[in-house]
Amino acid sequence: MKSRSEVSDQALASKERFSHFAERDVALLKWRFGCGYMAELEKGRYRRMFAGAKRILDVGCGLGEAARYAEGADYFGIDLSEVLVRRGQNHLDRILAVASADALPFPNQTFDRVTCMGLLHHLPRGQIPLVLKEMTRVLKPGGGLVLVEANPWSLYARLMAYLRPAESGILNTSPAHLRRVIESLRVLKVEEFDYDHTMFWPSYGTFFLRRWSWPTGPRMTAWLITLHKWMTRLTPGPLRFQTFWRLRKRAERETPHPKNRPLKEREEETC
Repeated sequence: MKSRSEVSDQALASKERFSHFAERDVALLKWRFGCGYMAELEKGRYRRMFAGAKRILDVGCGLGEAARYAEGADYFGIDLSEVLVRRGQNHLDRILAVASADALPFPNQTFDRVTCMGLLHHLPRGQIPLVLKEMTRVLKPGGGLVLVEANPWSLYARLMAYLRPAESGILNTSPAHLRRVIESLRVLKVEEFDYDHTMFWPSYGTFFLRRWSWPTGPRMTAWLITLHKWMTRLTPGPLRFQTFWRLRKRAERETPHPKNRPLKEREEETC
């Protein structure tokens, strides 16, 4: 097992690589939060993530554009990129801060909803449990943690992992691995797991052409959304691009006591 210092060194390298990637690709944010087909998909997904929340923390928020879907909830966001946070702070509907996901600048049990979309695969494998533990720390008992991550069994996600250095960590976010990490924390309960299919043709085409063609008119958007729904139905779940996790933080009385867990699990923790 790697030491915490080794993980921190890898995390710093990951921060520098990903911050550069995020800052230079502002067109990607327009594609996701502008107007048209992709923006409509993002709107539906964020509303699903934020539904019923009163106080939200968005980890890896970028410009904080997701705040527009918070629908009356208090929206807080953190990101490693000073450039993106500085740009996003001009809006009154969001409170943003530059911070690392493994050292959140908030007291324990501050939020009833914590969301994290597409961040974990940018982290070193050994840092993922630390980040999940930190997000759980700031979550109230009974609160929800929502994760959306790339699925390495998707052909497109795997191609991205091999072709784009900033996306190579996709290979570390398989559903089986994330489930093992979640279960090892013991304080989180999986309430919903699903496969999401945001990225597929024609979104592939709009992604590669996003610098010129990210807006689509109402008719084209409606046609693409219909096509998207049919393609999603035809694609087997395990081959879709992303996984969607809705987790709940157990109340203290619900947390399994180590003595009540299988002997094999207890032995693994002591090794």
